[in-house]
Amino acid sequence: MNYYKNISQLVFDLGGTGVVAKKLNLRPSTVSNWKKNNKIPSSYFDKINFLSMELIKNSSNPNLSSEFIFSNSKIYKVLMILCGGVACYKSLELIREFKKNNVELNIILTESAQKFINPILVTSLNGKKCYSELFSSEDEENMNHIKLARDNDLVLVAPATANLIGKLANGLADDLASNVLLATNNNIVLAPSMNPFMWLNTATQSNIKTLKERGIEFIEPESGEMACGEEGVGRLPEVKNIFEHVIKKLSNSSFNLDGINEVKNYKCKNLKVIVTAGPTEEDIDPIRFVSNKSSGKQGYAIAEAFRDEGANVILITGPTNIKKPNVNKIIEVKTAKEMLDNSLSNLPADIFISAAAVADWKLIPLTANRNYKNKTIKLKKTNFKDDEILFKAKSNPDILKTIAVNKKRPRLVIGFAAETENLIENAKSKLQEKKIDIILANKINNNNRVFGSDYNVISFVEKNKLENYDKKTKQEIAQILIKKIIKKLM
Repeated sequence: MNYYKNISQLVFDLGGTGVVAKKLNLRPSTVSNWKKNNKIPSSYFDKINFLSMELIKNSSNPNLSSEFIFSNSKIYKVLMILCGGVACYKSLELIREFKKNNVELNIILTESAQKFINPILVTSLNGKKCYSELFSSEDEENMNHIKLARDNDLVLVAPATANLIGKLANGLADDLASNVLLATNNNIVLAPSMNPFMWLNTATQSNIKTLKERGIEFIEPESGEMACGEEGVGRLPEVKNIFEHVIKKLSNSSFNLDGINEVKNYKCKNLKVIVTAGPTEEDIDPIRFVSNKSSGKQGYAIAEAFRDEGANVILITGPTNIKKPNVNKIIEVKTAKEMLDNSLSNLPADIFISAAAVADWKLIPLTANRNYKNKTIKLKKTNFKDDEILFKAKSNPDILKTIAVNKKRPRLVIGFAAETENLIENAKSKLQEKKIDIILANKINNNNRVFGSDYNVISFVEKNKLENYDKKTKQEIAQILIKKIIKKLM
């Protein structure tokens, strides 16, 4: 949906009646009628949005930015659901931020949220009644729960509690908020907040995985000290981060322009980034293969984080079972050689990040006569002497080192090291031997089951620097990496 509350202001911002009429191939009188009636036909919404973006792109005014989209002439509608949790008070600041930027809010307070925030306070801040009751004769007459569910551009839940996440994942609808979430056809964005152990609980993580698979977005919680005194992942994301995420979501869904990166001060604008992710596979025969354990989650998180900051991202991925990220180009490969060939063919680049778990060897089966087995035929025990199968190990190409010493070497080359012992010593050795800039080292043990997990305990190893981090989400690790890279390049 698109809403304009001041058409005269909008036309003025776009250059005046004559300019708008000329660009839209209309008579000036048509635009004048829009101003007079304070209404634009819905068929012209996209064209008006495009003119807004074009104006920002071509303007010499450094103060003109994407905030123009949310000026006095433009308004979006967001349904905001506040669940019960100590972080509720931060949502009040978020309401102020939305109102300041002319985003129209409808607000639902759950019963638990009302234990922390008085509905009168929310009504005062938002300038309109907030909603809480599923069965209310007044609400059913004026704005029932179906209308609340549909008549918005986006639904934001902040804070989203473990209880609400569980309800939504399992299709429960026992109050106004859960009914609306099941009935909506709008995008849903959740900003979770809860105790760290609740966040890491298997049930919560299973519910989150289910919702993500259904296309519901999460703004990952942050790490730090909680109101309960414990420390870990579970803090409500910063108000600024929630606001920017929602604004970006509204802008992208409404304008759908490839050039939208041009109007925001993206941190990685104009950088070309190549990311490898997932495992590689080396066939032994048509049925069996050798591979490494890798879900691709960390590489995908890094690729998408760079894309979100305006970079031109090429993702070269081995076989995975997770949803592909939204990046500029995805190349699917199987073997280490295919991954290397595609990495080289996409140079030059500014940054190369090898997050893939590349199979180090091919295993070539040998028959009793020591001849190489035909890979197109399934191996049989009868082909081998005394049921003893012998393999010849052949090393795969070293992708990371090949890129690092290439004449088209990117400005930064970054790799990963998964070790079971001597983590830092092995990471430093790999850094030096492969001539790369940064190693993200993780120790594989019972306390850090990295493969397939959404979390990792990571150390950043550089030539003269070492930084150790506690357990973090893979999205958080991606953000730390981006900040480090920006500091090095900018």
